[in-house]
Amino acid sequence: MSKELSELLSLFKEQKYSIAEKKCHNLIKKIKPNYEVFNIYAVILFELKKYDDSIKQWKKAIELNPKYHFGHNNLGNAYLKKKDFKEALNCYQKAIHIKPDYYEAHYNKGNVLTKIKNFEKAIQSFDKALEIKYDYVPALKARNKFYIKEKQFTKALNLFEKLIIYESDNADLYTQKADVLLEMKKYEEAIEYFETAYKIDSNNQFLIGQIIDVKTRICDWKNFSNEINNLEAKILNKEKTITPFTATTLFDSPKILLESAKIFQSHLKQNKDMNIKHERANKKKIKLGFYSADFRTHAMGNLMVQMLEQHNKSLFELHGFYFGPSLNEKDVIQKRIIKCFDSFHNINELDDEDALNLSKKIEIDIAIDCMCHTGASRFKLFLKKIAPVQINFLGYPGTSGSKLLDYIVADRVIIPEKSQKYYTEKVIYLPDTYQANEDTKKISNKNFTKDDFGLPDDKFIFCSFNSNHKINPKIFSLWMNILLKAKDSVLWIMIDNETSKTNLKNFVIKSGVDPERVVFAELMPLDEHLKRLEFADLVLDTFPYNAHTTCSDALRINLPILTLKGEGFASRVAASLLNSINMNELITENFQDYEKLALKIFNNKDYFENIKSKIKKNKISSNLFNSAVYTKNIENAYIIAYQNFIKGELPKNIEL
Repeated sequence: MSKELSELLSLFKEQKYSIAEKKCHNLIKKIKPNYEVFNIYAVILFELKKYDDSIKQWKKAIELNPKYHFGHNNLGNAYLKKKDFKEALNCYQKAIHIKPDYYEAHYNKGNVLTKIKNFEKAIQSFDKALEIKYDYVPALKARNKFYIKEKQFTKALNLFEKLIIYESDNADLYTQKADVLLEMKKYEEAIEYFETAYKIDSNNQFLIGQIIDVKTRICDWKNFSNEINNLEAKILNKEKTITPFTATTLFDSPKILLESAKIFQSHLKQNKDMNIKHERANKKKIKLGFYSADFRTHAMGNLMVQMLEQHNKSLFELHGFYFGPSLNEKDVIQKRIIKCFDSFHNINELDDEDALNLSKKIEIDIAIDCMCHTGASRFKLFLKKIAPVQINFLGYPGTSGSKLLDYIVADRVIIPEKSQKYYTEKVIYLPDTYQANEDTKKISNKNFTKDDFGLPDDKFIFCSFNSNHKINPKIFSLWMNILLKAKDSVLWIMIDNETSKTNLKNFVIKSGVDPERVVFAELMPLDEHLKRLEFADLVLDTFPYNAHTTCSDALRINLPILTLKGEGFASRVAASLLNSINMNELITENFQDYEKLALKIFNNKDYFENIKSKIKKNKISSNLFNSAVYTKNIENAYIIAYQNFIKGELPKNIEL
């Protein structure tokens, strides 16, 4: 018998579970097994994912030895796999009762309590496991997740130091610590840990792109050109190097952007056994599901709130699925958005399967991904075909890279016909601009002066309020050239962090521009930001990632924006918005024309005043800030897309 058991254990170690199962089954027939044999059999079945069968065998083991703490714990693991949390918790508790210092059972109990959202008791279980065994790494990692969740970042960093001692060659620990440092805006330290992780594991997915992304946040452009060229080569070689959103800030090539999206979505797990049937039937109301982390005071929340408010409730049901920061009762935008929905679901604590089941239960007809590859995305849900029609909308400026997304919302400027081949989705062409917006926004009535912002009274004010990671050395050099030629001017730019400010100042000095001519602006509430924009004369747009919401904010207060139109979605947004108000004279297509036009506006006061006057006039006759028209157009697109599905037709471009 000992020889046969030895063979079984060897097969188990070699992961030859199917052979081991047969041998164990035959062994039990031949002998009168003890509880350990039943346990071995159960473990093999567990590894084969035959959880019901493994439960039967562990119950037999426990029947032979009721004090078998190991069996109770393992039985709990099987129930946990079946999501029978009540039984799992009961099993772990029995194991602990038999053996109070059984730290693995305390840890497992903590996992179940986490699943059922009893976080306080979960933390107690993890702490108890660590009280018994202070260096139990799984419990340390689980405990640290709560420190991060609770934004106790200092404690999290200290715990990472312990974990790194135990697992010094674990690249994931370094990247996780770097992520915490990013949350704390300690960018330079974050880069160090990302780079250490890369040294440990150069195959670490998307790490190169992440390092470059953090460098752009602090305007660290050392070796920028070489890094971008190297990154481009890796993308074309289909290597997993960069997330799609970061790619949009670095590249203007639609081919590169498509490839990066395809690579990224392909590494996400897809439900290959997917057999979801959606009923093809006309309904009294089409159920729209909106999925976003930005139902709050945020650029996207500000853009979509009035559209959501104006949807026709006699034709549509609206259902919100939220996975952003904790709900904030003081957030006025969030309150307005939540009020729009027939049902609102905070799916932060739901895993993908539960979120998918919730959507199925509601019977969502059109799932609208307002995030795609941005921020805290739940893109995996859309790879499971959460609804019969799925739309990439507003939040991410580019293709999803997946044909499981049926449509992307755009306009003729954003995606010209020649570029359609670079989008996996079919295009919903809206008639004015793809960007939703509010009709009006509150502008502060504070009596600001230029002096409040460190601005001179007698100089022309160029400005850019885009995030620092959208600035690159090429566009910033162009701005410096403009300043060198436009002597009586300053550049007023947003600053995200002090390191970025230092790096930009150094670049200004090297460019031969007086650093006093670059004025840095801090973040402000939106109403106050719109008020201070009145002091600016001309927005200098970034490239390849244009101003998006910041562009429409500028046009809202009649502030001209000079843009460079590229080939990708993100580099054509400002052009789309300007085109919608017939201000195409502010759209350039190369760096030389961009500089020439900036200087023309600076030097020719009459031309400058004419542009401002024209913006003010053209807005009145345009639909840029006409939410009712925009909402009606997008509703018509939803109806056409859903009718295509009912007819059994494949998605096709929709032009309104």
